[in-house]
Amino acid sequence: MRNKKLLLAFMSSAALLAAACNPGVDEQKQPEQEPVVTEPATTTAEPTPIGVPSPTEVPYRDLGGMEIIIGNHWTPEKESYYMIPEWNSSLWSYWTELEKKYNVRIREALVTWSWDAGQEYISSIEKGTPIAQVMRLDYKSVAEPLEKGMFYDLATLDALDFSEEKWNDSVREHMTVGDSIYGMKIGVSKPGGGVIFNKRLFEEAGLDPNLPYDLQASGEWTWSKFEELCKTLTRDTDGDGQTDVYATVSQGAATIQCLVASTGSGFVEKDEKGVLYNNLESEEVTDALNFAVELYQKGYEMPQPEESQWDYFVSAFQEGKSAMQFNEIENCHPFSYYGDQMEDKVGFVMPPKPDGAEHYHSYLCDDIMVIPSCYDAETAGNIAYAYNLYMDMIISEEGTEWKDKFYYYFDDERAVEETLQYFADVTSTKQLRESLVYGLGDVMGPDLLWLYPFKEVALEAQIKEISEKWDALVEEANRGRGDTDAK
Repeated sequence: MRNKKLLLAFMSSAALLAAACNPGVDEQKQPEQEPVVTEPATTTAEPTPIGVPSPTEVPYRDLGGMEIIIGNHWTPEKESYYMIPEWNSSLWSYWTELEKKYNVRIREALVTWSWDAGQEYISSIEKGTPIAQVMRLDYKSVAEPLEKGMFYDLATLDALDFSEEKWNDSVREHMTVGDSIYGMKIGVSKPGGGVIFNKRLFEEAGLDPNLPYDLQASGEWTWSKFEELCKTLTRDTDGDGQTDVYATVSQGAATIQCLVASTGSGFVEKDEKGVLYNNLESEEVTDALNFAVELYQKGYEMPQPEESQWDYFVSAFQEGKSAMQFNEIENCHPFSYYGDQMEDKVGFVMPPKPDGAEHYHSYLCDDIMVIPSCYDAETAGNIAYAYNLYMDMIISEEGTEWKDKFYYYFDDERAVEETLQYFADVTSTKQLRESLVYGLGDVMGPDLLWLYPFKEVALEAQIKEISEKWDALVEEANRGRGDTDAK
């Protein structure tokens, strides 16, 4: 079992190192307070060494001493121990030699702490001073700058060959408009939503604590099986006729997003020409929404207590009032809501699939790398050339180093070796298309997600009411992307 606290310390150290190596950034834009640093645990544990694949062979360019900032807004792109020289001397030697050979200076830097990094990115380009030559944006922040033409068309740059195995196909497809590609990522996608489960409560209900893993492995982790487990896990433990332990307690948005994603569909989709369209009224989406409502109506979902805060589901799960929860993988680790506050052991599986479906599906939460559109072709080409070489050593020949940072999230390895492998398989997961529609994220909550479990309004009527509004937002997104023939 991997040492959780040690890896946590490495990630914190990596974030500080990136902030320290921040050349060319206005001092006034630096964060006012430093991230909290977790003290490293006393241990002799050794990391898994990163492989040293052969760098991509490209024609030589002298980059004239240019400085390239790879900007981020939260953590360094290379999480875990990549940023610590003594733990990866071969990687640092490669970067040092790269800078000398190609006459370039490349640094990763924390350029903004804003949750809406997309706004700062847009503002900097409008001023003619991009905050970074390559910018890492959260997938929720790409819609507006994409519609405003703020991303360089990467498909026009001969320094980037997206047929190479190192590139993330899901991100490439997601950021493709016609023949143009506006975003990139190297390596495996970032996992999204699934089901966190409390192993102790499974045992107390007479169930194997690893049953969700076993069902997932056998292909039997379905909606009907999920509901069957809900019947067993929802219990009156003291015989007073009142439910004491619920099967689930989740934020409504998480329940809906996970179940919709489990169908392999989404609120917004692309047609065969790559044009976005509103998919809210599709059979797949409405089936998922109705299933979510049924779980509540049948008493499996814990209702929000009177006068409680919106995040009541956090403490409820921590305190063992629910056996399962729809949530994202980010909320399973020590930086999350739960972390060391929760004594019970938890596991993590994909959302259950609709009955009869062949594959498990969920959504991804990738950060996306972009180059500002304000550069001329030569400058953009040189930036792409340097970035391509810089990232060449991150992925080992085995391609499994992405798992290392996830071992500290969980109390067992099955979550990583089994569940996360589904997320690594991009055929069963995809990016959220609604993240490409500027403005849709602002209305999805009040229009739909926050109304769960739809006690005050009929679901079907609500869908009809908001669908026309969503159509308009999607059509606007298509116009901004250069697509005018929306479905």
